[in-house]
Amino acid sequence: MLRQLAASLHLSLAGLLLIFGAAALAQSNTGSVSGAVVDPAGNVIPDAEVTIQSTDLAAKRSVRSGHDGVFRVAGLVPGAYELHADVKGLTLKRPIRLTVSVGSSTQVSIRLSVAEVHQSTTVHARSGTSEGNTLPPALNKSEASENNFFAGMTVTYLPNRDRDFTQFSQLGAGVHEDESGAGAIVSGQRASAVVTELDGAAFNSPLLGGRRAAEDGSFFLPQTVVREFEIVHSGVTAETGNTNAGLINVVTKEGSNKYHGEAFYTGRPTPFTSADAFGHSLDNLQNTFGGSYGGPIKPNHSFFYAGIEQDFLHAPYYAQFEPQAAGIAIPSTLASLQGQIVEKNSPTAGLARIDILLNPANTLNVELSANRIRASGVGDGLTRSLATADYASSLSGQSFWSRAGLTTILNRRSINQLLAAWSSDHRNLTPNSTAPEFFINGFGILGGNALGQHLYSSRQLQLVDTVSIERGSSSYDFGGSFAYDPMYEQREENLNGRFDYNSLADYLAATPRRYQQTFVTGDTRFAGSIHELSLFANAKRELRKNLTLTVGFRWAAQWNPQPDHANPAVAQTQKIPSDMTQWQPRIGLAWNPVSKTVLRLSAGLYDASTPGTIFHRVFGDNGINTIVADSYFDPELLALTGANTFAPRALAAPPTLTQPYALVAGIDSGFRNPASAQAAISIDQEIVPKLELNAGYVHSSTWHLQRRLDENLNPPTINAQGIPLFPASRPDANVGRLLVNQSSAHSSYDGFLLTATSQISRHSQLVANYTLSRTRDDDSNTGPYGIDAAVDPFDLQQERAPSAQDERQVLSLNAIFNLPVGFKLNPLFVTHSGQPFTPIIGFDTQGDANDWNDRAILNGSMAARNSQRQPAFSNLDLRIVKDFTLKGEGHHLDLFMDLFNLVNTENRSFGPEAISLYGLPDAPVFSAGHPLFAPGVTRIGGPREIQFTARLVGF
Repeated sequence: MLRQLAASLHLSLAGLLLIFGAAALAQSNTGSVSGAVVDPAGNVIPDAEVTIQSTDLAAKRSVRSGHDGVFRVAGLVPGAYELHADVKGLTLKRPIRLTVSVGSSTQVSIRLSVAEVHQSTTVHARSGTSEGNTLPPALNKSEASENNFFAGMTVTYLPNRDRDFTQFSQLGAGVHEDESGAGAIVSGQRASAVVTELDGAAFNSPLLGGRRAAEDGSFFLPQTVVREFEIVHSGVTAETGNTNAGLINVVTKEGSNKYHGEAFYTGRPTPFTSADAFGHSLDNLQNTFGGSYGGPIKPNHSFFYAGIEQDFLHAPYYAQFEPQAAGIAIPSTLASLQGQIVEKNSPTAGLARIDILLNPANTLNVELSANRIRASGVGDGLTRSLATADYASSLSGQSFWSRAGLTTILNRRSINQLLAAWSSDHRNLTPNSTAPEFFINGFGILGGNALGQHLYSSRQLQLVDTVSIERGSSSYDFGGSFAYDPMYEQREENLNGRFDYNSLADYLAATPRRYQQTFVTGDTRFAGSIHELSLFANAKRELRKNLTLTVGFRWAAQWNPQPDHANPAVAQTQKIPSDMTQWQPRIGLAWNPVSKTVLRLSAGLYDASTPGTIFHRVFGDNGINTIVADSYFDPELLALTGANTFAPRALAAPPTLTQPYALVAGIDSGFRNPASAQAAISIDQEIVPKLELNAGYVHSSTWHLQRRLDENLNPPTINAQGIPLFPASRPDANVGRLLVNQSSAHSSYDGFLLTATSQISRHSQLVANYTLSRTRDDDSNTGPYGIDAAVDPFDLQQERAPSAQDERQVLSLNAIFNLPVGFKLNPLFVTHSGQPFTPIIGFDTQGDANDWNDRAILNGSMAARNSQRQPAFSNLDLRIVKDFTLKGEGHHLDLFMDLFNLVNTENRSFGPEAISLYGLPDAPVFSAGHPLFAPGVTRIGGPREIQFTARLVGF
């Protein structure tokens, strides 16, 4: 009955949303222009007509100044504009030319008869091109949010591996790359809790969380169509949802009345790649080509822009087992399995957009994007694997995205922005071998990948609309959002069987520690739909001159799919809770006490959505659709599988088990979406005319973070070393491990952020970001098959420690230096202190059947979680550009030479799970405490490489 009532309420709210046209993600992909109109004596002019016209799209908007002479025009697509003003008896001798950037709030002053631009965020006679702004915006004096802006020319001219512009995200203050390379950590938040928007539409995966297809490890959107993007790391306003405080905002290029475009070729020859961090020579090779082109379909009426890129990449990595102690020889049959594995990847990406001026009041924008990926020998993006080639995978799939937006001028004071978008991602990741996996502690992995095939499809329909009302110096935005997210996912671990050994000696002696295998007895496919609904209101008002207040409120709800075949004996498998109580007030203040200083304050609550992959094990691993065989619960399985011989095998059918429910996955009845409270303060100061300094502090506290705990344990006893020892008996004797997804984890982030921007000249700039931060949590969960790290579910307080993503100090520098005779020298430098890692034993000594939470014994006591630190990271890239001017207006040829990781730092690490196997004091692992991994050739900080590009441009 309650479920029917919830469904009815859901449909009713969705219907009201559509009827009243309230469905929005926001106008965060647009900008605004505001200011005052005055006469030659400086007196304000009320009711003056102000017209702003796009010089790219020929679109025009007109407003009238208020009684105080103030006007504001919002919802402007990033690009170049001309500003006109008219009042009886007074004229503007020439139009004001300015450029609007994504998320900017440009300020101008119009003195009739003399045009004079003052304190604008993007003015100073900057002309726009299809490549985006050549300069970053100047000081914004009315917004409380803090961001890092990446102009189109920055995206074009900074060194970049694989033409993936998202790699630049870690150049922002308070931002660094997720250790798995699958997203950005913004203000200490998990990558899955940071929203990415493309031209105002959400660009996240509702199934996996985070940016769509980030797990592919290759470009997804052609860089040639990216106009500019920004990262907002604090003070995100109520128009934006599905985030725990961060926003990555991307806008694409549009056509104009002038044909323009580019074509390029990039090559990375094999001989110009150095040995990796472990001394292995790599056959690295890349050939990438593509281009984009745009212009008028019908001058002053309709315009197009389209781009496509194709990559042929050989990204090698090396299969190498862990080093062994002196005197331990690796048999030749195993040593021969080591060697280079070449991941071959050939992604194709394209995007096209059309902009049409339907009439003076309506502008239509239609976009279509497609992506195709085919890859073999797929690894995890690192230059070293402890597994052989059989463990690698093949990846195939395709993605589509379509968007239609209609902007309607309702009257001189209000506009409406309507948006509909559809996205679809399909992927099939298949291991090279279906043989059992043999995991040997302190040595490596043989056989196939026990995680098996990963087949999924993630789709989303968005309906979006925002109403904006301008009244003098105040603005009001309201709307909401509705999303329908159908999805399916297929993945089961240990279908091929898995055998674990404590050491190489045990493997050679055919003495396994553990055998596990999953048998499918029902439908293990997770299939269902998530529905999301939100409403928001936001007001921005100038309280007095140079003091602007922003107040907003957002409500959001998420309805989750329900299991079709729940286990009647386990309550935690029967219902997935929905979250309809996401109340999110937000407030911000911007104060400009003197002309060169801006103080910003912001605070608010933020709720991120829960990705569907969190739910899929509740569908499949519920003890009904699968049976799990585990020798920890049925020791006779070792003999049944021949584990004590030299020919162990997986079983073809489920055996007779005393414990058929060896593993059941469920979800807590109080499960909720992650929620974050954030507060920030910052000050912007213009030190000298071409040097701006921003210093700020951000605090974020996030609760309801996802983790898994075994709820079928009796309280432990604690031994002299501090290790909890669990009794063999369990509360439910019919179940072994009962892994329950809870939203009980918590994290906190405190960061001091410093940004210096020096505009050396019109075309030369230097940007430096320094972050001093601390991120703590009690679980750094990485997904449904990540490590369940809690050493004692009855004492979670001891889990409080530095987060696995805690980077205490981060420094990044990037610059574009224009030199004589058409040369540019563009460095990119990133360095950060080492992240923490946890020393673990590597097998179960506590009796909880969890091999990955037993902490190593150091100095006679149990080590704390994340108590050790990895090596520091450093990377210097350099792009050298020679620009040749060609015949014809705006035509030129750019020749790039990129030198990646110029000084060839090793950048070793402990991998994305941030653990190191130590063994026991009387049987230690030789490689304990040694970083065994390093970034691969496609990741920042990978081996030194040299790359060449030729780029032909015409405007």
